[in-house]
Amino acid sequence: MVESGAAGEHGTYRWIVVGVSTAVNALAWGLRATFALFYVAMLGEFTWGRGPTALGYSLNWLGFVVFAPIAGWLFDRWGARAVVTIGGVMLGVALALTGRMTSLSEYYLCFGLLGAAGLACMIIPSTTIVTRWFVRSRGTAMGILSAGNSAGAVAFYPVNAWLIVTLGWRGALVAFGGAVCITTVSLALLYRDPPLDEPRGRDAERAPFDSEVWTLRRASRSVRLWAAFSMTALGVIGYQIMATHQVAHAVDRGFAPATVVWLFAFGAGCMMAGNLLGGWLSDHLGRGWVFALGSVVAIAGIGCLALIRGPQDLALLLLYAVSGFGFGMRIAQLSAIPADAFSGPHLGAILGVVQAGGGLGGAIGPFLGGWLFDVTGSYQLAFAAAGVAVAGSAGAAWIASTSAWSRPESRR
Repeated sequence: MVESGAAGEHGTYRWIVVGVSTAVNALAWGLRATFALFYVAMLGEFTWGRGPTALGYSLNWLGFVVFAPIAGWLFDRWGARAVVTIGGVMLGVALALTGRMTSLSEYYLCFGLLGAAGLACMIIPSTTIVTRWFVRSRGTAMGILSAGNSAGAVAFYPVNAWLIVTLGWRGALVAFGGAVCITTVSLALLYRDPPLDEPRGRDAERAPFDSEVWTLRRASRSVRLWAAFSMTALGVIGYQIMATHQVAHAVDRGFAPATVVWLFAFGAGCMMAGNLLGGWLSDHLGRGWVFALGSVVAIAGIGCLALIRGPQDLALLLLYAVSGFGFGMRIAQLSAIPADAFSGPHLGAILGVVQAGGGLGGAIGPFLGGWLFDVTGSYQLAFAAAGVAVAGSAGAAWIASTSAWSRPESRR
């Protein structure tokens, strides 16, 4: 009876962990999802050009390459509560300082590097702790967690747009930074690590058996780790080209900013639905198949946005927003696939390396899109590059998810 009670308590608490991590991710990714709003506002004040201005966002991702493995290593030693708290404070300070910057160097340092450190310390521990609490239903849990990314866009697109109109983009960054800091620190107090010596409810029934512990050194010799790294890097390149430049492209084509904000908020809602369904489907059909299906939908949406010529093409813009469903199906797999392969006490450091691929992709994507626009005068080539990157990430995901543990029925 004691063991049953403990298992029930842990079974209930693991969903609290999912809820807390989802909220933390919503705050962290809410900033990245709405950067396009601040990007357009900064273009209006400064004469830096689209490429150099987007480079600050790219540096934020590039810094993530360095800080993500460190955050994972710290998580393996200190736990989620301490590291997420540090991340929330760092990100809040970074946003406040960015709201006061007057030069490119200050922008790159505050938003690019300090912001990257804060995001890494929020995202990596909040993701890894969920994968440790779940095994059999890992895809479903990660789908819910990934929905926090989309929820951040749904919530903060209109909120940050209103803050920019009301306070200016500088005041909006300071206000948003304060909210991120206070909320993250409060949420982090609810974390506790999963028990190491007890099964986690029914999830333990299908836990994969591996007599040798996965260390970062051992994982670095595995093809699947670098396939997962490539999956994440290419996927983020494609996604961030679109996420960073979609607002600017739609405004350039004559759409009213208010229409763009609400339509892309709807797109974020579609992405959230894709997160949830994609995570659940991956527990039943396999991660690689779901990733491939989501990629087809995402590429079709990119094509729709590229075909837009003016406000008369509102239907195409709507179809692009709906294609967020496909992007969402993919996002839910980015942590579930490597967690299936490398679960163990060093998973934080391993996931940090995989997510560093996302940092590399995020560094390339926004700047590449802006640079291609500056060179060609349009986003057509940039959107083509995004489609190729999405297709490449699907191939890498297929390799990364192919093993004895890639399908649910093999985890008995």
